[in-house]
Amino acid sequence: MKKHILFLVVIFFIYPLLAENDVCLECHSDPELTTERGGEEVSLFVNENIFATSVHGDLECVSCHADADVEEFPHPERLSSPHCGDCHDTEQEKYDIGFHGKAFARGDRYAPSCWECHGTHDIYPETDVRSRVFKMNIPLLCGRCHREGAPVARIYKIPEHNILENYSQSIHGEGLFKKGLIVTAACADCHDAHQILPHTDPRSSIAPENIAKTCTQCHSRIEDVHVKVIKGEKWRNDPSSIPTCTDCHIPHKARKESLLLSLSDRSCLLCHGNKEIHKEEDGQQVSLYVNKEKIKQSVHREVPCVKCHSDVDASLQRPCKTAGKVDCASCHIDLGEQYKHSGHGISRQKGLEEAPDCKTCHGTHLVLSANDENSPIFRSNIPRLCGDCHRAGSNIAAMDTLSQHNVLTDYSKSIHGQRLEKQGLLPAAICSDCHTSHNILNHKHPESSVNPRNIPATCSQCHLGIYKEFTNSIHGKSNDKNKNLPSCTTCHSSHTIQFVGKDKFMTEVTAQCGSCHKELAETYLETMHGKTYKLGYLKAAKCSDCHTAHNILPPDDPRSSLSIHNITKTCMKCHEDASARFTGYLTHATHHDRTKYPYLYYTYKAMTFLLIGVFSFFGLHTLLWLPRSIENYRRRKKAHQDKKVNYYIKRFDLSHRITHLFVIISFLSLAVTGMMLKFSGMPWAKFLADLIGGVEVAGTIHRIGAVITFGYFLVHLYLIYKRMKASGKNFWQFITGPHSMMFNKKDVQDFIATIKWFLWLGPRPKYGRWTYWEKFDYFAVFWGVAVIGLSGLMLWFPEFFTHFLPGWFINVAGIIHSDEALLAVGFIFTIHFFNTHLRPESFPMDKVIFTGLVPVDEYKEDRPAEYEYLKSQDKLKKVVVKTSIDKRKERFIFFMGMTFLTIGITIIVLIIYSVLFGYK
Repeated sequence: MKKHILFLVVIFFIYPLLAENDVCLECHSDPELTTERGGEEVSLFVNENIFATSVHGDLECVSCHADADVEEFPHPERLSSPHCGDCHDTEQEKYDIGFHGKAFARGDRYAPSCWECHGTHDIYPETDVRSRVFKMNIPLLCGRCHREGAPVARIYKIPEHNILENYSQSIHGEGLFKKGLIVTAACADCHDAHQILPHTDPRSSIAPENIAKTCTQCHSRIEDVHVKVIKGEKWRNDPSSIPTCTDCHIPHKARKESLLLSLSDRSCLLCHGNKEIHKEEDGQQVSLYVNKEKIKQSVHREVPCVKCHSDVDASLQRPCKTAGKVDCASCHIDLGEQYKHSGHGISRQKGLEEAPDCKTCHGTHLVLSANDENSPIFRSNIPRLCGDCHRAGSNIAAMDTLSQHNVLTDYSKSIHGQRLEKQGLLPAAICSDCHTSHNILNHKHPESSVNPRNIPATCSQCHLGIYKEFTNSIHGKSNDKNKNLPSCTTCHSSHTIQFVGKDKFMTEVTAQCGSCHKELAETYLETMHGKTYKLGYLKAAKCSDCHTAHNILPPDDPRSSLSIHNITKTCMKCHEDASARFTGYLTHATHHDRTKYPYLYYTYKAMTFLLIGVFSFFGLHTLLWLPRSIENYRRRKKAHQDKKVNYYIKRFDLSHRITHLFVIISFLSLAVTGMMLKFSGMPWAKFLADLIGGVEVAGTIHRIGAVITFGYFLVHLYLIYKRMKASGKNFWQFITGPHSMMFNKKDVQDFIATIKWFLWLGPRPKYGRWTYWEKFDYFAVFWGVAVIGLSGLMLWFPEFFTHFLPGWFINVAGIIHSDEALLAVGFIFTIHFFNTHLRPESFPMDKVIFTGLVPVDEYKEDRPAEYEYLKSQDKLKKVVVKTSIDKRKERFIFFMGMTFLTIGITIIVLIIYSVLFGYK
């Protein structure tokens, strides 16, 4: 009973008075206290006496193990690792920057932590011989990992594996271990205790540019000792021009003796001057021969072998046994750093053997100056050097990471390549001018010289004037809100840059602008400029002609080529007589926008209504006629099957036939060249344009056709005037007579009767000399010459007409001319062709317009009213002729007529195809 009372007294009164550490030691002072981690048994024993004498002896356990500070025990079984940086913030910051800290943060298995170097509960001052970081103990501490066979050396492929043994044999190691000189250099003196970085990092204490400063912590008079080699000022300003400490005194193996003194080039050449010397590497024999003469020609001729091969060991029988790869960055620090972070360097670090290193471009022992014509890096040789990898078929070009795979061929065809290779102009841009020599980065990298944001500045090295214009333009004012503004390569490409005056570049200009300004490009292509441009007329005004190529500014900027102050001058580059009214021409207008361009919109709607109305009316007329025509053909064929024709009525005299021939020639010329322009976006239009010699030739043919049309129209009016004078009638009597071409009451009656006949509701009407559909064809010419002719003249001479008409009237004229021409061509090659030639009775063609003759029986049947009139007026004998048409002449007429018909039908097929499948 007394024991239980004593226990309660301890628990409730004495136990709370114990120190915090005593609470922890209640458990952790037990040597047998263990736990299991990762399948291994781990001791949790803390030696109270050792801890009390450590640097943390006056601290409470929970100062480091914060998650053990709980109100009720037990604390969590697995505590988090202590964070030494809470107190040692400076050391922690350096550790995090260094190799060890980064490896630890990644979770690497063998990455050292603070307690692996300093201990856990047995941490002593570095001046205490018991401390793991006591000077004498540091090499052994570091050597646990950095020694031959250690996992760290094997897994991380550390270039020098046996650091501990090498150090032990060095002058530093001998001084420390054999002589007990704690002032000698140990690992932390050179590499720093916490911020341990590779020698390639400029922040590293062992970087070539910092190594002298590191060494002079002990060797303070080093510059005096090496006065013949080193001048302090030169060392600081140009570290690559002279050796650094480690060039002569090998790291970890440093001896008092200098490699330069103990191992001469002559010693190296005793073996490497033999052409037979080689080694086996990956199953292949690799030559180790060094040509002494090549070294004499090299820029390194004054550099001893051991400065580059600084890891040789003069104490060995074969010093180069320990030699590894040469690190050019030991002298060329800045260039080495650039290469390291470049695409080539990163690829090399990832194990891509095809990635170039220093010797790939510069060579090994025969390193020539960039100014030497025989050097691989001489300006004219660089494209071929880079092309060894960046060409079609190479392993590098096949990589998906490259955006372009045939760079050498593309460059050779570019303006830069042509200037360099064919004309020998060395200032022409080469690979390294754009991509730099060593800091070659992917174009997506923000620091790349060919990144879209940086490319203008890169190009400015040669094109400074253009660069100034570009940077002041709306394209050059790049900002974070708009990252898609074009750069030089957007328009000119990167490796296939063409001369701006060449056809290929000129035909791509609008497409390039249209990739961003899609709507403007589409409306431009619907204008006269755009249509001729699509057909290959490179003199047609393009985007750059009006907006300029690089100094592109908004129209409201007074400096802009399109501002109110400059636009007339801009137009006058092509249209010398351009006026202020002329500039009102809508270069990007579309008839689809009723709000912005109402005149164009309603003009287009009116023309569309006219087109649909005419084709609907006469299309239905043709469909209704077809059954009757087939019936007529069968009856006529049966009645006249073997009947020989000897008598003909002369329907057209020579003047009529010649006029019609001019009509055919001019109309086909206008139709082919006009439809080619209207449907300029179709492949067949471009093909036809090229076939006849280009847009300029097509334009000339079109204008000649127009002149012929005006010519025969005026001649015809003159002949009508003569006939009117000869008839003795006044104008009104002449045009309203029963046999004139003017519509009259009989035509209305004939039309109604014809529709009834089509529908089997009445007999066929008795047509006179001219039917109503022939009169429609006739007056269509008058309409066409007035509407198409006048609008065509406005398009032909826009400068003249805009002296008294607003500029947008040219746009209206373009719509009227285009759609009215489509109406005329479509009507002639469908409705007129059917009415005259393609009806079953006349198929395949009616030759009357070429011969002027119609068989009497056929004329009597087709035009009974006219036949009865001629007979009643005793005029029949005057028009009836007895003859037979010459077979050769008939074949020629047939060939000529069929040629005209074929051209017309082909055009209408192309028009229908374009309307259905391509034309907007």
